[in-house]
Amino acid sequence: MRIKMPDMKLTKWRKQINCILLFMAIAVTLLEVTSYFYLIDSGDLPPKDSDLYVRTHIFFPSVFNYSCLLLNHTIQTKDTVTEVSKNDSMIAATIFLCSVTVWVHYTLISALSVFVLPIVLSAVFVSRKKMYLICAASLVAMSVCAAHSYSLIQNDLFLGRNIAVAFFLVLIACFLSNIIMTYIEERKADLISSYQAQLILDRKVKMDPLTNLYNQHTFFKKLEESVKLAEQQNEVFSMAILDIDNFKAINDTYGHSAGNQVLEGLSDLMGMVFSPRREFVARYGGEEFGIIFKGMTSEQAYERIEQLRRHFSDSRLSCIGVIHVTFSGGIAQYQPGEEGSTLFNRADAALYEAKRKGKNQTVTDLVEEGIAVPSGA
Repeated sequence: MRIKMPDMKLTKWRKQINCILLFMAIAVTLLEVTSYFYLIDSGDLPPKDSDLYVRTHIFFPSVFNYSCLLLNHTIQTKDTVTEVSKNDSMIAATIFLCSVTVWVHYTLISALSVFVLPIVLSAVFVSRKKMYLICAASLVAMSVCAAHSYSLIQNDLFLGRNIAVAFFLVLIACFLSNIIMTYIEERKADLISSYQAQLILDRKVKMDPLTNLYNQHTFFKKLEESVKLAEQQNEVFSMAILDIDNFKAINDTYGHSAGNQVLEGLSDLMGMVFSPRREFVARYGGEEFGIIFKGMTSEQAYERIEQLRRHFSDSRLSCIGVIHVTFSGGIAQYQPGEEGSTLFNRADAALYEAKRKGKNQTVTDLVEEGIAVPSGA
């Protein structure tokens, strides 16, 4: 199973917040329209003040709010705009909507508490430094709106108490946002740490520690996947098994460190000769390697192995002391309807035949050559 990197983007949540902002603007407009008809019907709004009320409480606030939301929507939908800028735009739109709403509804002092919204959102969508700036900007906007209300309302005691309560709530929101941001940062750090630990563990499970190639378990899993893909898409692929000749003699004569040096050297060389997009290379076990050639016939796979053989013979690893180091290979091309284990056995039989013929060579596709698979191969 592929380990997915944690999705740290806030795109999905930002879309939901933007929908809420639109709902907020629509709700304010509908409330004002409802209030307008109620005031007309009750006679509390004189006909001579009707046009002024529509302009100051419905038309201009709606124009400002929806223009702001339209600009924010344009920013949100542009692919060239960064995630950070989109978050900043959303917070700015929230502050603007809150300011327009509170400015227009200056008699509704409790509306000052709406500035809690951008402060709480900043804890999730921006950095800590920006959060402090947003807290300051919200307090400034709130103070301006409160001063506007204070200049138009005569009941100083009532007004002062409500403004004090609103400021208290906003300040509490600032402190809570700081705590929320700390919590989110710690959870993100834990999530990233867990993801990195999973990657390390996944690598240990899949990889051979000596050669940094895939291990036997991963090779067979990839082989089964290749068989399924070939069946579904009618694709061609081949596989090969390589075995270092006389490897036991190298270990017995020069020690396991010399043998490990040969294994590491051949592995590094395969990494340079073979392409990860076309060849899947694994250390099958001991001195044996398994290779899956994607989209290649046995003849094409043969050419790739012989290319590796030429590079290996030119390297310093081709001679360890007095021992001339070589390798043998067996190739089998996938046949329609064939199981992975059968394909592997044919490649193993081809390797057996290469060893029988004198080593340092590659034998291809036993199905075409009619060579029987030896027992125990």
